[in-house]
Amino acid sequence: MSKLRAQVTSAVANIPSLVIVLLCVLLLVFFVIIVALSVKVHSGAGTPEARCLTASCLRSAGRVLEGLGMDAAAPCDDPYTFACGRRGGDAGAALRRRAHHAVRHLVDLAPVDGDQATAEAKAKRFYETCMEPRSLSQDALALLNYRLRQVGGWELISSSSWSLQSWDRDTALEKLQVDLGVSPFFELGVADHTIRLEPAGFTFPSYEYYADSKPESRATKVLSSYRELIERVSTHLRDGPPSLANAELADTIINYERRLLERLRPRENVSEPSGLRTTVAQLTRMVPIVKWEQLLSAYFHGHSIGQDTPVLILQPHYFSGLSQIISTTDTTTLNHYMMWRMVMKYAPHLDRNVRSLYFRFQQLIHGAEDPDQPEEHWWEQCARHTSHYLRHAVGYLYATKAAGSRVEDTVQQAMVLAEQVRKSAVDSVGSVAWLTDKGQLREKLSSVEFRVGYAFKDRPRELDHFYLDLIVKLGSHLENVFEAERFLGRKKARLLSDRAADMVEDQAWTISAVDTRPVYNQELNAVVVPLAALQNPIFSLEEHPALQYGSFGSLVGRLIFECLDQAGADEDLFRNNATRASLWETLRCLANGYPALDKTLPVNGLLVAGEALADLAGLTAAFRAFETESSGKDKLPGLEWTAEQLFFIGYAQSMCEEVLLRRLEIWSLVSSSAPKRLRVLQTLRQFPEFGRSFECTTDPEQSHICHAW
Repeated sequence: MSKLRAQVTSAVANIPSLVIVLLCVLLLVFFVIIVALSVKVHSGAGTPEARCLTASCLRSAGRVLEGLGMDAAAPCDDPYTFACGRRGGDAGAALRRRAHHAVRHLVDLAPVDGDQATAEAKAKRFYETCMEPRSLSQDALALLNYRLRQVGGWELISSSSWSLQSWDRDTALEKLQVDLGVSPFFELGVADHTIRLEPAGFTFPSYEYYADSKPESRATKVLSSYRELIERVSTHLRDGPPSLANAELADTIINYERRLLERLRPRENVSEPSGLRTTVAQLTRMVPIVKWEQLLSAYFHGHSIGQDTPVLILQPHYFSGLSQIISTTDTTTLNHYMMWRMVMKYAPHLDRNVRSLYFRFQQLIHGAEDPDQPEEHWWEQCARHTSHYLRHAVGYLYATKAAGSRVEDTVQQAMVLAEQVRKSAVDSVGSVAWLTDKGQLREKLSSVEFRVGYAFKDRPRELDHFYLDLIVKLGSHLENVFEAERFLGRKKARLLSDRAADMVEDQAWTISAVDTRPVYNQELNAVVVPLAALQNPIFSLEEHPALQYGSFGSLVGRLIFECLDQAGADEDLFRNNATRASLWETLRCLANGYPALDKTLPVNGLLVAGEALADLAGLTAAFRAFETESSGKDKLPGLEWTAEQLFFIGYAQSMCEEVLLRRLEIWSLVSSSAPKRLRVLQTLRQFPEFGRSFECTTDPEQSHICHAW
């Protein structure tokens, strides 16, 4: 017994030693595992390379792997499918949904007491009124009828007081433009403190929608859905015996829109100027049927409008034939066309029946597989409407109360990267062989301004002053929309000569901070990046620099070079005949080699060539800027891609999107913006550094290099 007790005592006494031995064994095992992993990670390429092992780099690696479709395609064969093959959904759509949720949350939490004249209070009232059940009732139709009477009525609706003898086209046109924000025939605007006129008043942006007569073509199906919309909405609105059958009414409106669109020049004809700088006197001679001085004086109230007032006319060919079209149209047809434009303008805000019909039509033209799917939640629509009509107020709320504590750091880092890309863009001009006058483009690029974040930063009183004369009432969403349209019209008119601080801010920030798509403001030569766009997969404070330059850097670069796109081809930059001819040859080369959606679905390369040139120039600037970056050349944990390869992966993954084939069928013919998959393929095909980075062998079918940038 004593012997057993001694053994137990000895064992207990040795427990600390056993624990130490076990710990040493475990540490040895862990050390061996770490060494083995390190050897595995760094093996394969010969010489070991630097690798980032921080938590942020681990997250970056995870995001890259989440989207990569390495089994779907090789990077040299199809870089878009390789980068986006496993990524579910549309990155841009996800950002927009996130922004809508943020808007809903913000306005719900905004205090109900306090000063009701603030921009925040008005945004809350606008949203809450939109959410009221009465907004879904017949009240909206009664208010629409009241507005129709103010513009002389509609022959379709007997209670709108229509009369063939008393209806006046000029009065109706003025009230629609000035009081209701409706633009039949043309849209009024301001560009660089000059009145701007551009064609408007069409449901579809191109004559191709109306011209294709093949029974099974996508264009014919889309036009058929438009005809159905007109018939069903007119049936719902009509309150008396029809003088014109609904099918005849649909034909009348469609044929008239077709007739107007025939006057538009082919959009792929980028070698010709599309703008004409003239005066009100010359405009009156060009389109004598419109009382221009009277209309412009009413729209730009408080400004002196005379015969010498300068005007910028976009698509002058359209306006030169407008008088002949209007003068040869009977009064009833003009009334149907103009009042239908008003209904289309306000359809998203009318009663449930009209909204549902309009939503179904939008689903059809965007290629939805099931156009009868349930309408999006009403709160989402209200969030979108509030963001549209009170964009600065909602943007300020988002930036100050929902975007997190690192807003300033995010904006600052984005600005630094944007400036680096801009410097690289200016430097890249020198190597462009086709550009005969490099000095003008360098000067234009050097003067690009960056607006990053949100409007009225740290200036809430100026924001409140901006919305001072906007009246938002409880009770009627449609009435608030009418008032907001008048408010926006007045603000637009003030841009003609008003240089007050709040107006300068409004002119620069044409989008809200909750928008997710940065834009280029051509009038101000400014790149505007809303705060909501500074999220993954576009931008992040903790993103690996290679991915950051590939995504955000290439996006900023493309926007900087948007002056090269078709919309900017008429600037002073291209007044030189030799430069214009060189530009045209470059665009034609890009168009001829543009990839197709598939063998049966080509893309109109001339329509998207300007975008392709801006994409290529922007990617080049971002890549050159990244090359000069001293940091960010490390590999990511678990991935063997070099920093250069990560740059291209970041670029492609920032362009991932979901587009239905039905939408592509019509998009391929009429859109001046190509699907992002094709944009990635075209850009990387024209960029030799991509092939060198991934060691791609040259494919004769893909060797159509234009040396465009």
